[in-house]
Amino acid sequence: MIVTQRHITKFLELTKEELLHITRTIQGMQLLLDDLYNPKGYNIGINQGRDAGGSIDHLHFHLVPRYGSELGFIDILGKTRVLPEGLDNVKKKLENNINKYLTKEFYDNFK
Repeated sequence: MIVTQRHITKFLELTKEELLHITRTIQGMQLLLDDLYNPKGYNIGINQGRDAGGSIDHLHFHLVPRYGSELGFIDILGKTRVLPEGLDNVKKKLENNINKYLTKEFYDNFK
């Protein structure tokens, strides 16, 4: 999840600079996730407002790595989710590597 620093609730409230910074951050996070997990694709989205599925009253962006046919027998019939890696470990990997990608140079060298 990528969250704006300024508290806003609508996409239309983003300034040009914020929009550029947010989209560049999404690109950097894709590079980080590509390096750590090698996903086959991404879902990138915004749920603006409760009626659109938003559960947080703050503009934020979802970046979901996808791996192809993710649902299997246990997911569908057993109504159980299989996590190949614990969330604490994922968080630690992201925290330990994010500064390799979201650097001042990464933002400044955007063409």
